[in-house]
Amino acid sequence: MRYNRLVSRCYLIAIAASLWLVPGTWGQVRPELDPQIPVYTAEETVSGKFTIAGSDTMKPLIQAWVGDFTRRHPGLNITVAGAGSQTGLEALLAHQTQIAAMSRRMTAAEISAFVREYGYEPMEVPVANDALAVFVHKDNPVSGLSLDELDAIFCRERRRGLSYAVDSWGLVGLTDEWFETPIRLYGRNGKSGTSYLFREEVCKGGTFHPKMINAQGSASVVLDVAKDPHGIGFSAIGYRTSAVRPVPLASVKGGRYVEPTFQTAMDGSYPLRRNLYLYIARPPKSSPPPFQSELVRFALSYQGQQLALDHGYFPLALPEITRFASKWSSSVKAAKVEKPARPLVE
Repeated sequence: MRYNRLVSRCYLIAIAASLWLVPGTWGQVRPELDPQIPVYTAEETVSGKFTIAGSDTMKPLIQAWVGDFTRRHPGLNITVAGAGSQTGLEALLAHQTQIAAMSRRMTAAEISAFVREYGYEPMEVPVANDALAVFVHKDNPVSGLSLDELDAIFCRERRRGLSYAVDSWGLVGLTDEWFETPIRLYGRNGKSGTSYLFREEVCKGGTFHPKMINAQGSASVVLDVAKDPHGIGFSAIGYRTSAVRPVPLASVKGGRYVEPTFQTAMDGSYPLRRNLYLYIARPPKSSPPPFQSELVRFALSYQGQQLALDHGYFPLALPEITRFASKWSSSVKAAKVEKPARPLVE
């Protein structure tokens, strides 16, 4: 009996420590997958060893995909390295991986660097949707924040135009014991796609306040805010726990506050929504390695999108899946029938 209780306690601790959200605990209607999303069936059995490098935000999703995918293809040995979107790009440019997971789009400069290295543009594969959430402690009563206020909280330059820095909770409407309470900042910096998106969308390309504590990963931001009743931090919505809550956001001061839900991310009313991507090094007129082809098909399948939903991400809409799956399939078929202009000579 004591052994069973110990096992149960360890199981609960493991669930709490996992940090990404169990579906159905967001206080919203859980989205359902479109039954018309194609079901994955392997076209061929693949084997080999390779690495998927990149986004810390996407790491739980990539690990879930790899677990299911390698069960179907036991000859595969896939390593998942998730230290930040920039590290995935660097690994791609250094030929240390063929697939980079990024929680933001590559910039024009980054694509140019890739072209200089490979001679062609990378294949961009949208694989899921996500909301960048701003978290506070579960006991914090703030009802909502505007992007202008977030800029004045987190960003040094205040490029959104608020004339004063927001460094206490009273400046965003809290009263009583909260009025003079300093705001403590937690976030991501460096090579994180999450920090890149926040700087671009909230700071308008500015820099973070030097008082912000840079967490090692998305989960660490949530842990820090969960332990600090006066803290605020940004991370992917999939890392929400019961100890924190996402703040509804307004695009402008005085505007309507919108919660980060599947519906608001899909209809565009939530201001910090983003796509998640795989970037693949694949010459445009060559057939992709079998593991690439099968992995893309799996990620865009009903099973792959169900795993995204199960781990707190938002699935792609059917038209997005159909559009890219058709583009990928057509390019693969074209590469397979492509013939050399002259005989190859040894």
